[in-house]
Amino acid sequence: MPYLHADWPLKSKVHAFSTLRPHGYSEGIYAGLNLGYRVGDDSLLVTKNVGRLVTEMKLPYTPQWVHQVHSTNVIAASDVHSEMQADGVYTYSNGQICAVLTADCLPILIAHPQGLGIAALHGGWRSLQQGIIESSLKQLALPSKELYVWLGPAIGKDAYVVGADFRDLFLDQDKSLASAFYQDTDQQWHADLYGIAKIQLQRLGVTQIYGGQHCTYSDPQQFYSARYSMQHNQHTGGRMATLIWIDKEDRL
Repeated sequence: MPYLHADWPLKSKVHAFSTLRPHGYSEGIYAGLNLGYRVGDDSLLVTKNVGRLVTEMKLPYTPQWVHQVHSTNVIAASDVHSEMQADGVYTYSNGQICAVLTADCLPILIAHPQGLGIAALHGGWRSLQQGIIESSLKQLALPSKELYVWLGPAIGKDAYVVGADFRDLFLDQDKSLASAFYQDTDQQWHADLYGIAKIQLQRLGVTQIYGGQHCTYSDPQQFYSARYSMQHNQHTGGRMATLIWIDKEDRL
């Protein structure tokens, strides 16, 4: 099963990756490895996709997804169930999976290099604007300068056209975020989710930041993209998973 491995310099006992679209059981507008139960796909096919994920990626157990609502709520992995509304999951324990689902929003993985804590965040624009990164770091309560972060596949700045009011929401929060926006030749504003996250992380003292080079919208064969799907078939399509856990047998 193809996937994106987190390209950060952590030891092999930490497992961190994002799934890709190919090689799943879903069909039609969901064709591929759709892992989202809440997007209208056949639940039996989604369950088969999840089973393939567990088997081929050798997960310690079958993960459950929280009910993502574009919030700043970050919960313990031990509390995760399908009706729990949250957009981030963290744990201090080995063998516990932290996972989120995305299809243009920014998946953010956080890890301490000595295995003292990990987290996975669903970085939609609302969550980023309202401070989900800060909320997660407060939950982890670990020194920011010691943390490593990987930014998984999200919509790229060239594809992410937004309104001026969208930009203003972020600049009202932090003027330094202006560098994460630009206007094209048609005077349309574009937002850089990767850039926003990097600025916010650095402001919070995180310096070890990796990833951020993909665009889900620009490669619909490899990624699910809600915006691409809405523009081409009036539906949000499937979801990919970004997961992190630490082996029970050892520390980082």
